Amino acid sequence: MVTSLVGELPPGWRQASLEEVCEFRAGAAVRSSAKGPVPLLKPRNVADGWLTEGPDSISEAAAAGLPGYRLAAGDVVCVRTGGVGRHAMVTSEQDGWIFGNGVIRLRHGDAVDPSYLNHYLSHPSVRDWMKRNAAGTAIPSLSMNTLAAMPIALPPLEVQRSIGQVLDAFNEKIQVYERIQRTTAQLRDTLLPLLMSGTATVAE
Repeated sequence: MVTSLVGELPPGWRQASLEEVCEFRAGAAVRSSAKGPVPLLKPRNVADGWLTEGPDSISEAAAAGLPGYRLAAGDVVCVRTGGVGRHAMVTSEQDGWIFGNGVIRLRHGDAVDPSYLNHYLSHPSVRDWMKRNAAGTAIPSLSMNTLAAMPIALPPLEVQRSIGQVLDAFNEKIQVYERIQRTTAQLRDTLLPLLMSGTATVAE
């Protein structure tokens, strides 16, 4: 049996490097614009497996000069500086966004399912590998060459898709609960000063 980052692989599984199954590109160095209509993905928008709301933006003219930096649904993005290990899969909602400096885009080939790849990067042993191979101490940084060399365990495609679908369902539930948590916190913060000042009262 083959031993990989995630343990011994079952029959029918194989190991490859990320560069064998993905195309890599580092993000563009571009300034955001308050009035730009094209969303600009930055490291702060990359959460734990999904992308967050509230991206910066750039102008249409600036985006037109960066055709190779457009995101497409199914791309996986990784943070390369600071928050090493954070990653997310691009959905149809982010299709066409520009990805900026500090982000590496992985565009999958035929041998890997994008959802599987996204969840593989969440595996504790894979996260540990990225941290151990990051350069720098104060601000860890993961180079594109280092990430490209990272081993990935590859089950058959149908197994990859099944794994991705199961874990995607969990991610969707987590995102729903996080939105509820944020909304509830905002309501509390709005109500607190009103109650404390007597502007609002509690009905008995």
